Amino acid sequence: MRKSIKVLSLAGGVAISALICSQALAVEQIYFGGPIVTMKDSALFAEAVAVDDGRIVAVGSQEDIEALADDATERVDLQGKTLMPGFIDPHGHMMSAGTAVLKQADLNPPPMGTVTDMAGLIATLKDYAASTPDAAVIRGTRYDDTLIAENRHPTREDLDQVSTEKPVIVTHISGHVTVGNSKALEMAGVTPEMKDPDGGRIARDSKGQPNGVMEGNAGALLRKLIAKDTSEDELAAIKKGSDMWAAAGFTTANDQFGDPAIIDAYKKAIADGDFKVRLTYWPRVNTIEAASKFPTVKSGADVSEGRNLIHQGPLKLVIDGSPQGYTAHFSQPYMTQRAHDHGDYKGFSYWDDRKAFFSFVKRLHRDGWQMTTHANGDQGIQDILDAYSAAQRAYPRNDARHTIQHAQFTRPDQLDQMAALNVNPSFFIGHTFYWGDRHKNVFFGKSRAEHISPMKGALERKLIPTTHTDTWVTPIDGIQMIWSSVNRVSTGGETIGEGQRVDPLDAMKAITVNAAWQYFQEDIKGTIEPGKLADFVVLSDNPLSVGHLDPMKIKDIKVLKTIVGGKTVFEGETKSIVANHFPD
Repeated sequence: MRKSIKVLSLAGGVAISALICSQALAVEQIYFGGPIVTMKDSALFAEAVAVDDGRIVAVGSQEDIEALADDATERVDLQGKTLMPGFIDPHGHMMSAGTAVLKQADLNPPPMGTVTDMAGLIATLKDYAASTPDAAVIRGTRYDDTLIAENRHPTREDLDQVSTEKPVIVTHISGHVTVGNSKALEMAGVTPEMKDPDGGRIARDSKGQPNGVMEGNAGALLRKLIAKDTSEDELAAIKKGSDMWAAAGFTTANDQFGDPAIIDAYKKAIADGDFKVRLTYWPRVNTIEAASKFPTVKSGADVSEGRNLIHQGPLKLVIDGSPQGYTAHFSQPYMTQRAHDHGDYKGFSYWDDRKAFFSFVKRLHRDGWQMTTHANGDQGIQDILDAYSAAQRAYPRNDARHTIQHAQFTRPDQLDQMAALNVNPSFFIGHTFYWGDRHKNVFFGKSRAEHISPMKGALERKLIPTTHTDTWVTPIDGIQMIWSSVNRVSTGGETIGEGQRVDPLDAMKAITVNAAWQYFQEDIKGTIEPGKLADFVVLSDNPLSVGHLDPMKIKDIKVLKTIVGGKTVFEGETKSIVANHFPD
């Protein structure tokens, strides 16, 4: 840093900085020449921004900001493009996303991939196996049974066509169903006599034999066959993930893991220059002993030696699974029942012992943890709301900021409960795009489908919602998140829940200022104002003006540049998946 700086407030409420040193020295950078959307309600737009030592030091008119510059100042002319706070990922799996790209066969259906039938799935796995002959396990990821022509999961017999000598393990696009071939079942010790594990189901054929499909926690029986990544694998996955998040305009990524040693892997990647964005990680554990191994209980705490590069967030719990994977837990049956469901299947809880779950939540709440819980079905959502409520009654705490992840099928009365408990949702808004048609026509019917990800209802109750892509599940794509929040249009072109659409500003807040607030980082991120980190994204157009004229056109906005701490970490032209799916 070249100088000492303090923030002053001028008449009119525009904040700038004054240099307080014996010789006035100029700021390192100024940004000007295009719309600057600060995301600060009291002053939503600015003409220019000054940055020094990785922080914003002045926001105001171009004339005032120019007065802080000299010949050494880097002047960044936006040339009519839009500058706004960098996107903040409220829920993702960065290392897993990098690993999926680098070490697994891509079984995605359109619009994300090309697999449309079982023959294509098997052929993709065979090609991958041939290209990685030294792999101990043949792995594939993100198949979708509802978009395969056969409209079913692969079975062990299907995967035996890939190999009978090596285990073949594939993961459903939801992440909540895992399938293995006969070799994998043999090595995992899965037998006809094996009972379903807590929070899981072993699917069986008509003769009672395990057919390879493992739902919920049962998938862990197969995943234990996969060797732990080496440190080199971890670093490669982090580097890949960093590139993906930066190219999508995200300046803060998210990851979730049970081993605190992974924090050191991220620090190594930072030291090597291979991790270009910031990280908020969530401990994902099921015991107090495992939770105690993490550095702190305080959400928002910097664990990167004061550099604000890595922050610990809330502890992550999982109460149910995926609606499209038939593992989310509902109070009413799925509309379309599978042959073995007997007509009243509602999914299931991942915690069979309700008392143990409530006890764990109470203990975490008492000890000062912020909690965030994966809950998709309305019964799963009710279970965690009841647990949060019981914890608050037992150990009252102000501003705990507990959240619910995905919160797909939140009922209106549950939004009221969230408001009463100060519990906020993070919506997987992409369900309206990727699965909206099937939620409406296959899984749940019109009434339930049109209320998925109820953003408008949350805002009407003064909640502070965020949105996410849950990458690796769907691509990291901030423009898609904004577009889907505003339009709620499915891949088939239908509007899924017209009454839950929100305006572009609220959609933008969900991945900037709201995301910073949800995880106790609002003092350093989320808006463009003096004192905060100089984390920006440059877009080809302003979502506010584009959305005013034609909300559907938001899809065509491109990410042009991503800036972290005043340093450009991505420069190019990234299109949203929605623009590719709906070309003009």
